[in-house]
Formats: sequence, structure tokens, C-alpha cells
Amino acid sequence: MTVTNRHIRYTLLLVIIGLLVYLALGYGTRSFEAYCPFGGAESLWGLITQGEFTCALGPLNLSIMLALLGLALLSKKSFCGWACPIGLLGELGGKLGGRLWRKRPKVEKRTNGYLKLLRYVILVVVLYFTYHTGELILRGFDPFYLIFSGFGHGSLGWISIAVLGGIVVAALVVPMAFCRYLCPLGAVFDPFSRLGLLKVSRDDSSCTACGMCTQACPHEIGVDEIEVVRHRDCTNCLECVDVCPEDDVLSIRARL
Repeated sequence: MTVTNRHIRYTLLLVIIGLLVYLALGYGTRSFEAYCPFGGAESLWGLITQGEFTCALGPLNLSIMLALLGLALLSKKSFCGWACPIGLLGELGGKLGGRLWRKRPKVEKRTNGYLKLLRYVILVVVLYFTYHTGELILRGFDPFYLIFSGFGHGSLGWISIAVLGGIVVAALVVPMAFCRYLCPLGAVFDPFSRLGLLKVSRDDSSCTACGMCTQACPHEIGVDEIEVVRHRDCTNCLECVDVCPEDDVLSIRARL
């Protein structure tokens, strides 16, 4: 069997999920929340104004966020495609939805663009209330926290269950729905991702325009229509590279 980028990526993601489950069960020296990069953004106001971290956050959250912003400048949203457990669940949900739907509903391009603005609204709202209350108000709505904490402290009962259920259903209808429209960490990464050095590049002279790369892209980026993928949502997951039937048409390269 040929080892593909997907095999490597899924193996890495499963290892990360296994480690998070290990921590969530209380076997590690730190809580799984200590490894949440968005906690770095949530902690900034407290550090600036009071010189201390908000609630259960700590230096590791901030360090991981800064490291991932550096990674985004190097390789776009690679964290989302290669290390984020919610990204994996969203991707698998999208694949399952493709099997369940005879003809999957498709979000019109302009509407899709407008809906993506929601993640910026959510980012602003979450940070505003976190900074003003000193509490991690995202806990009750965050699929990462709800799943790995087992609806622990900070969850909102049936509201949290309904939110998580809605995210699951949305993933079956629109591939990567949470990542596209709701993830505040994705909004933080966006401007850095646009500048990412390593990008998927397409050799137009050898491309047969089969469109398989675009069909394989979890974020439905039109890879077959562009020579360099600069799109903010690209995670360098390399699904497009794996599926391309031609040798060396698609590759990952350092491009400005």
C-alpha cells in the first residue's frame, strides 16, 4: 500500500487525540486545556492589564499560540489540517455527509463568503466578554472543551448539548462548517495564513484540468483554477496533491 500524505496526517492527528484523551482522563500533570492555543488570545488582556493569566490559562497557552502564529507564517493553517482534533472531526463529518447525501446542498459562493465573517464576530464577542468577566465564556460553546471535558465545568447543560449537536449536523451538510464559519482561532490565523511561505503550487503547463484537486479540497478551494494557493483557508493538508493523477503537477513550495 502506498503511504499518502493523508495516512501520515491522520496518524499524527490520532496520536494527538490519544494524548488529549490521556490528559482529559487525568493522567497527565497538566489539564488538556493547557494545550489549547486559543487560550493564548483569551489571556492577553489579563496579562496586559493585571499581569496575570485569566482563569485556568497559563504561559503554555500563550507560548503555543505564538508558536502557531509563527507556523502560520511558514506554512499557512497547517495546525488546522495536521494537529487540530476538531478539524479532523469536521473533515470526517464532511466525508460522511458526502456519502449520506445523494446531492449535497451547496452554499452559494457569495453567501459562503458572508458566512465566513461570522468567525470574526465570534472572535470579537468571545474576547470582549472574556476580558470583561475574567471567565472563559467560550467553554459552554467550544466543541474542543465540551468533547474532551465530557461537558465539564463551564458547560451549559442542554444549551451546550444543542450547540455541539448543531455543529455535528452542520458538518454533515457543509464540509468543515465549524472551521469555515465559527472557529475564532481560525479568525486569528487568517491574516498570517495569507502570508504563509509554503504553499501548494500548480504547474499549469502539465495540468489536465480534471478538477479532482478542487473536489478533494475540504474547504472547496478552486485549486484547479489558480497556480499558487494563497487562500486564507488552505491548511496545506495536501489532499489535492494526493488525488492529482499527474506527477509533479501539484507540489508544496516556498512562494511569496
